[in-house]
Amino acid sequence: MRQHSINTDIKRTKKPRIFYGWYIVIASVLSNAYLSTAFFQGFSVFFLPIVNEFGWTRAQTSVAFSLRQLEIGILAPLMGFLVDRLGGRKVIIICMVISGFGLVLMSRINSLWSFYVTFALISVGVSGASHGISWPTVVAAWFNRLRGRALGFTFLGPVVGAPAIILVVLLEQAVGWRLSVLYLGIGIWLIGIPLGALARSKPTDYGYLPDGDLPNEDTKNALADKNLLEDSPDDHTMTGQTATMALRSNAFWLLVGLYGLHGVGLSGFFVHQIPFFEHIGFSTAQSAMTVSVMFIASGIGRLSAGFLMDLIDWRIIMLVVMVTQTLDMFALIYVSEYWHALVFSVIMGIGFGATIPSRPILVGKYFGMRAYGTIQGLLQGSAIASGVAGPIIMGWVFDQYLSYNPAIVGFTALTALTIPVILLCRNPETNYNYS
Repeated sequence: MRQHSINTDIKRTKKPRIFYGWYIVIASVLSNAYLSTAFFQGFSVFFLPIVNEFGWTRAQTSVAFSLRQLEIGILAPLMGFLVDRLGGRKVIIICMVISGFGLVLMSRINSLWSFYVTFALISVGVSGASHGISWPTVVAAWFNRLRGRALGFTFLGPVVGAPAIILVVLLEQAVGWRLSVLYLGIGIWLIGIPLGALARSKPTDYGYLPDGDLPNEDTKNALADKNLLEDSPDDHTMTGQTATMALRSNAFWLLVGLYGLHGVGLSGFFVHQIPFFEHIGFSTAQSAMTVSVMFIASGIGRLSAGFLMDLIDWRIIMLVVMVTQTLDMFALIYVSEYWHALVFSVIMGIGFGATIPSRPILVGKYFGMRAYGTIQGLLQGSAIASGVAGPIIMGWVFDQYLSYNPAIVGFTALTALTIPVILLCRNPETNYNYS
């Protein structure tokens, strides 16, 4: 095994002005801002133009979005395993290439099956290029004491990208949805690939401990004994549980239930958010603005949850979030004025934002870093897969009743069920840390 990292570590005598981990955080924010604009949130701008061009029902079109959820859910454990084995940078760059190629192909579709296939291809790419698995796994390895706040910042990409959704609306109105999708796909290659190249797997390769701490002589000797600074494929740089151990724990399945129940309603509403507000009388630009407002507001939740989960019991935070989300979802039925829609978007955005960093933070708290990517992938996959039905249900309900309200009531009930799940959770019995 090579010992270059140990030598680098011994020579490291003072911290850099800016710890490299924060550069990785910035790269994650910018790359995910673009992916959010181009696909995750921005693609809903093309929902009605595609429906109108081909004459498909909303339920048929929504199938692609549900398949995206299913595909990302199925691929998440594999992506987590690949990140643990190959490193985040390789996975991110390869998946950026795939994502861009998928969007370029999307601009050429001429049938429902080709829409499904190209949408699936894009989903393969973004499952590894986005902040679902790869980026948080990389960031979590670079931080320990500051992990919560670092992950809070890491997930700000959709917040930064939210204002650009209006630009996607304007682009679609100017050149049509086909050229818009083509340009966005090329943009992933030009922006996403260079940013992905900034990712690094762990700080010990560069002579640092997490958070930029410098190891003293005792720590260096302990690290060397544990092979923590050796650059090998089987290098286990952190303590914690294996994926098998996690799967056998009650904590893992309670977290699956928590995020699964919460994700069903959100997945359905996010796909139909712009069509929903257009249906009750608002313009496309106004409806798109609610998406931007929601994701800007989610930044408050992302940062707040990241900071607070470093300090206080996570269950208190999540109880407040889920009670608020339940009430806000139900209030959506009574939206009639545009300011109602904006207030709803702010409240929903803050609560939704808080759940985003909570998942990778809790993986670290409960299971440690030994198999972080794989466990995060398993949790992410199972939770996302549960949301597959959401978009289809919402589209089918509208096709049947010409109203989204019955679906909203059902989603409200599912969100309310997360409250007893949180109460059943216990705090982690082991404090996983570097030693």
